Amino acid sequence: MNLKVSLLCSSIQEREALIASLANLPEVEINVHVGDARRLLSVIQKDRPHVVLLNFPTPDPEAFEQIEAATLRVPGVMVLLVSPDASIDLLKSAMEAGVRHILPAPLSKDSVVSAVDYWHKTESLSSRLTDNKGELLAFLNAKGGSGSTFLASNLGYTLAAAGRKVLLVDLNLFFGDMLANVTDRKPGASILDLARQSDLLDAALLESSVLAARENLYVLSAPLFPYHIEILTPKILQKILVLALSHYDFVILDTGRTLDPTTIKALDLSDRIYLVLQLALPAIQNVKRIETVFEGLGYGQNKLHVVVNRYEKNGSIALDELERVTQNKVARTVPASYEAVMASINEGVPLPMLSPRDPVTHLLQAWAADLTPVTLKPKKGWLAALTDGF
Repeated sequence: MNLKVSLLCSSIQEREALIASLANLPEVEINVHVGDARRLLSVIQKDRPHVVLLNFPTPDPEAFEQIEAATLRVPGVMVLLVSPDASIDLLKSAMEAGVRHILPAPLSKDSVVSAVDYWHKTESLSSRLTDNKGELLAFLNAKGGSGSTFLASNLGYTLAAAGRKVLLVDLNLFFGDMLANVTDRKPGASILDLARQSDLLDAALLESSVLAARENLYVLSAPLFPYHIEILTPKILQKILVLALSHYDFVILDTGRTLDPTTIKALDLSDRIYLVLQLALPAIQNVKRIETVFEGLGYGQNKLHVVVNRYEKNGSIALDELERVTQNKVARTVPASYEAVMASINEGVPLPMLSPRDPVTHLLQAWAADLTPVTLKPKKGWLAALTDGF
């Protein structure tokens, strides 16, 4: 089956030049039109293409409204813009309108070839994995400032450094800063931008929405401002996480402290929940309350893992006292290392990179090793080796 591509040019001259250059493009059926975003819907309805390339020389809010109307009306079509503007602002506005990608101007044979390659890559990514193979880990603060964001992001980095493909998902929609713990780069899109396009969600859209922070480590960021967060419904979040789990070895969530329906959906889907606290009475009381909520949600004891952060052996509250009050064994204790941890946070560099010999780094490495055990196959004995060929 030929791939059907429709082009929207700015002028008749541009159309004629394109027709001449595209005459010998194999296995691609091309329709070339003259027009702008106002013609997009009619072109889609007439041509029924797989891909549309729209020449977009200047940003125009009204044009984005026309594009959004077309992509909502016919959601199965991949719309790409060809623009001289490569700014993040344009990318965000385009994604909100349902555009899948932006190609550099001018609209030419190279643009069409790039669009065809992008479409094939999307199809390949979407069909590569269908079963959930990744593990979903959720981090929850028992009390504000307990350090779950730092631990979640640095554990993610440690797993990535060990060769696992890891996605950090910032569900703290009110000023979440998970990204700042692992890189100083700025995201092009947030989880809310992805939620707005949930009808178009596939592997390629997910890939274009995450930021590659480090090798093997990717981040789906919280929004810059907490506007219209209601768009991230439990159903849409589940759709995002299920897709992510089919493409990453680990998906690590920073949930903040709000137990709203969307956060609870994330916790429902999680394989493990790490409840992070410091040994202080208010935090211990909150652990008891959270445990009661989790019991009501039907979570088994093997799902909840209590993590004591900034632990000091000679503190005023002992670990066995915490375990007696909460009726839950402490899964991990993270040693206090204030200066190294603060340097990591302030520089936006993961602690294992900045301080590889720090006690917290060793703790993170042991934690990652427990999550990714290495299986050693037994060597064959002499009798088995002799009989292999029979």
